[in-house]
Amino acid sequence: MNNIVSNYNQILEFSRQYNIPMEKRRGIIREFLQSKFITTLYSLSKSEKMSFIGGTSLRLLRGINRFSEDLDFDNLGLTDGEVSALVEEVVRRFGVEGINVEVHSSVKEYKKYFDLRFPDLLKELEITSNPREKLMIKIDYAEFWKGQKNEVILFNKYGFVANVMTNPINQLIVQKLAAYLQRKQTQPRDIYDVVWLFSQGAKPDLEFAHANNLDNLIGKASEKLKVEGVPESFYHKLEPFLFSPEDTQKMKLFKKIVSSL
Repeated sequence: MNNIVSNYNQILEFSRQYNIPMEKRRGIIREFLQSKFITTLYSLSKSEKMSFIGGTSLRLLRGINRFSEDLDFDNLGLTDGEVSALVEEVVRRFGVEGINVEVHSSVKEYKKYFDLRFPDLLKELEITSNPREKLMIKIDYAEFWKGQKNEVILFNKYGFVANVMTNPINQLIVQKLAAYLQRKQTQPRDIYDVVWLFSQGAKPDLEFAHANNLDNLIGKASEKLKVEGVPESFYHKLEPFLFSPEDTQKMKLFKKIVSSL
């Protein structure tokens, strides 16, 4: 028995303290594993060259009230081999604790990916009755962002503590607006995250936007919003990731927020 199974009740108790609905146990276990991965990663040499960004960083480091599935990083100067070595060492340490992990890697466009798959875990925790279902965490990293002004945040969740490198919120909102514009298919989570970042006092770092050829970022976001709006389907798509379903309504503020940036 691995320590996730033996400590399952303690993990659930932590999640109660974080006001996560108990029926979202699949999300709770994924978040626990994400937390374990992040704290293990940032205990390793050279990890300071990886800046933790994206929706999961907003959840784990800053407390946004939604689940996020992927671990996204800006690579600040490591080779692909060095990144692979970091991931492999984290997986090795998981294995020492009896946690079975399958690792698959791939390259798509400008990003590199690792898929971590945890066989049997959901069945062992009685979260699923399907013995073939695997919990998955995707890790991706890219080198194309320029001009980051990184900061260190003390992570403290599920009994794990670590100093974690990330980008400041004024740069994260630029990255989220860029994601809103550049994805082939608009993701409602990008809209929600921009609204949430704005509520935390974030203002786009225009110097950072300029360094990444995003000078008219806000204007283009406004133009896209005029054409696309926020369809009803976005609310349904986002709802499973939120702790409170009514929070989907915050996306209605997106238009006013974009016009005020």
